[in-house]
Amino acid sequence: MSPDSPWFRRIVRGFALYDLAVTLPFATPWTAQVMLSVMGQVHQGVSLGGEAMPPFTPMHLFFVALFGVLAVIWALVRITQPTVLHGAIDTVGRALVATWMVLAVTQGASQVLILFLVMELAGMVAQGAVLSRVWRREAAPAPAR
Repeated sequence: MSPDSPWFRRIVRGFALYDLAVTLPFATPWTAQVMLSVMGQVHQGVSLGGEAMPPFTPMHLFFVALFGVLAVIWALVRITQPTVLHGAIDTVGRALVATWMVLAVTQGASQVLILFLVMELAGMVAQGAVLSRVWRREAAPAPAR
């Protein structure tokens, strides 16, 4: 599979579209507050383990919106330029974010994070598998003529 293959570009772009859909509501303090409220309702409605969503102060909402904006921008970069480099950076980023999610849940955060964790791991595995193939092919010696 070449780095320019439509399949590779579709995977990177597909997870970027997912990220855009999930993070766009967190990109403003107003919509972030609504999303955090929804997450709290899911936590209570399904009786998930871990700590319920706490009230967010304006400072909390600033950081949520800041990171929401950065995630939206990063998603737009990958949608418009689904390159090997962007896919690799995103795969590493997903591994780190998944690690922090696991840490948060094991320290008592709401298990609503597990919904996000599943998609982080899916993106990490899918992109990682494709990138591994790309790099193995590029590293393989050229066939003799």
